[in-house]
Amino acid sequence: MFNNILEISKRANKNGRVPIKIALLKIHNNPDETNKNGIHWKKEYVEKAMDTIIGMPICAEFADEETKEVPLGHGLTGAFTNSDGFKEPAFENSEVVGTCEKASIETIQDESGNDIEVLCGEGYLYSQRYPKFVKWVRKNFALGTVSTSIEIMGTVENNNEIIYEEDEPKREYRTPMQMAFSGTAILSISPADDDAVIIEIAEKKEKKEEHEEMEFNMDEIKSTIQATISEMNEKSEVYETQISELNSQLESKDVELAEKDTKISELNASIADMQKLLDDMKKDQETSWAEMRILEEEIAKAKIAEKLSALDKTLAEFSSEEQEVAKDDIDKLKSEISACKKKEELNSVDEKITAIKSEICMNIVANQKKAAAEAEAARIAEQNSHQEVEVEDIFSEMCEEETTDTEEDINIF
Repeated sequence: MFNNILEISKRANKNGRVPIKIALLKIHNNPDETNKNGIHWKKEYVEKAMDTIIGMPICAEFADEETKEVPLGHGLTGAFTNSDGFKEPAFENSEVVGTCEKASIETIQDESGNDIEVLCGEGYLYSQRYPKFVKWVRKNFALGTVSTSIEIMGTVENNNEIIYEEDEPKREYRTPMQMAFSGTAILSISPADDDAVIIEIAEKKEKKEEHEEMEFNMDEIKSTIQATISEMNEKSEVYETQISELNSQLESKDVELAEKDTKISELNASIADMQKLLDDMKKDQETSWAEMRILEEEIAKAKIAEKLSALDKTLAEFSSEEQEVAKDDIDKLKSEISACKKKEELNSVDEKITAIKSEICMNIVANQKKAAAEAEAARIAEQNSHQEVEVEDIFSEMCEEETTDTEEDINIF
């Protein structure tokens, strides 16, 4: 932004006042242009209200009431009702630090070097009452950081109400048409109008001349600038040190991040290797399982052959007739053996073979007992039949006995 204060004097004039010239507002030649508060300043209406600039107070709200050095804002506290019954804004937190005595419309250059029209107010600051404040203004004038903000209100004829050009003025766009300039505040905060700045602050010459000549003390300006530059250099060194430290920290962080990136890359590579190893192991495992299944099938086949052979070997001990008693069990067992897929399924085959063998043996024994019993019965029958043929009549011997001559005379009695 262009330098807010163009000139400044070391001394005040005889009555303790420091002359000052302020750009109160920018006149908007573009119909769409407004200040930050949405006010469009139209030249014809500003010109009509220019006479209210004469005697207008220059105010400041101080950040510290004891030192009265650094200004803040307008010091607005609310509103009050005047003796005519109309409401007016109250600025009880601000103090009058100067007065405007003259108004004019002039062309100056903005921060971009463009010509703009502004409403200027010329007056003075009370340097005897606010020496620290005037010193602050001078110092910040050299830095171009002093701003102002104009205050307006309605006229008595309009019951202290501002009359706008628009039938329905809006906050974002309104054109004051009938108003009075009631004051301007010197600020250290952002103003509503960026072009409302202090243009001149100087000392009037002791001679009472109609034209105002400004007397400057360049040594003071240089001293202020040098002090400011020195202060800024000191701060710059501090900032540079802090920046250097921060850069070192950033470099350290960059190194840490690079190391972490390297570790992450290594870990990613390791993960990739591990994944490949896992995939290979998975493939090997699948191959092993396939081979194991084939081997199990082969073992199962061998076991099936072995068990069928054992069954045949056991059955070979018996004739076909002897096996007939367990034929159903034999056929069932052979089917079960042939249907087995795993060797574990053959664990009960030996017991079943033993059971079949036992069944056949028991049947053989039963048949043998039956045959023996039948043979014994036949023998007894045959024996009995022989005994019946050889039985003699106990009386036959007596009948058949020969009679001899010698025994003829024998009397049995």
